[in-house]
Amino acid sequence: MKRRLVVNMGFACLLSFASICGAGAQTADLIVGSTVSGPPFAYRDGGTYTGFDIDVWDQVAKGIGRTYRIQPMEFASLIPALQTRNIDVVTAQLFIRPERQQVIDFSDPYYQSGLLAVVKINNETINTPADLAGKVIGTETGTVAVDFVKKNITNAKIEQLSDINSALLALDAGRTDAVVYDAPKLNIYAAKAGKGKVKVIGPKLYNVDVGLGLQKGSDLAPAINKQLAAMKADGRIEALKKKWFGE
Repeated sequence: MKRRLVVNMGFACLLSFASICGAGAQTADLIVGSTVSGPPFAYRDGGTYTGFDIDVWDQVAKGIGRTYRIQPMEFASLIPALQTRNIDVVTAQLFIRPERQQVIDFSDPYYQSGLLAVVKINNETINTPADLAGKVIGTETGTVAVDFVKKNITNAKIEQLSDINSALLALDAGRTDAVVYDAPKLNIYAAKAGKGKVKVIGPKLYNVDVGLGLQKGSDLAPAINKQLAAMKADGRIEALKKKWFGE
């Protein structure tokens, strides 16, 4: 009788331990990869990270009851990090593309972005997207812009830089003729930090939805999508757009 009691108590302890471990696995900090190359999407401000993508994710995390830590990374490393399960989520203006959907999952889209070109303000040879043919074009390595330039701009030479700030510096130094990158980033740069230095070449080259990147088969997807839907319905997504991009 005593032996049976001891065995039952031991079994109960094992069940309790397993339950605690399971709960811990569900409440551990999520590791969220992002490029923190500057406003308005993601950047470091003092001891914290902020920006449109960070704010969207922060609202999602609160809604699904999960804590997290931001892991700054170069853009080209984000999808491989999801594939190897070194990170749980990507928030980095990640374009939803069929080739990416083969290797990672996406949340529902929370924003529509696209590609745009800028040139130096005194450039008189590039006035339309068609004028980009045969030119030296800078952009961030690993982004959709790289593939777009290769496939759609005839005889262009592409200069791949580690981040968009480096690409803009290369343009300013005259090492490239244009920069092709995410439209909101370039629009804001042209209106603020690059005002008087660059001009936007319209119209947009490409339109595409943006979503959060997830590991293939991630069980976070249903809760995240439910929270994104709530944020769209109650106006929080729109409020964050106005906060970071203006009217």
